[in-house]
Amino acid sequence: MRFMVAFAIASSLILPLAAPADAQTRLPRVSPSERASKDINRRIRQDQQLLNLEERIRMDNNQIRQDIQRERLFAPRPLPSIRSGACPRGSISC
Repeated sequence: MRFMVAFAIASSLILPLAAPADAQTRLPRVSPSERASKDINRRIRQDQQLLNLEERIRMDNNQIRQDIQRERLFAPRPLPSIRSGACPRGSISC
């Protein structure tokens, strides 16, 4: 019986000390306003990433357009075909 009383006293002293340790390991709950602000910030970051991607795509498209225009501007032009057996233009006789 003494053992049971001693065990009850010891456990009543040890158990309250263990409970705060468990409570300290748990994270505090996030308030609704803090959760909302985190969601807003996350959406802003996502929107910014999308804007950056759109801008990069726009810049790539403009670069491709400029390359195509440059190729068209400086492309070798085909020479007019000369028909065999015919006199060249502007000649008086063949």
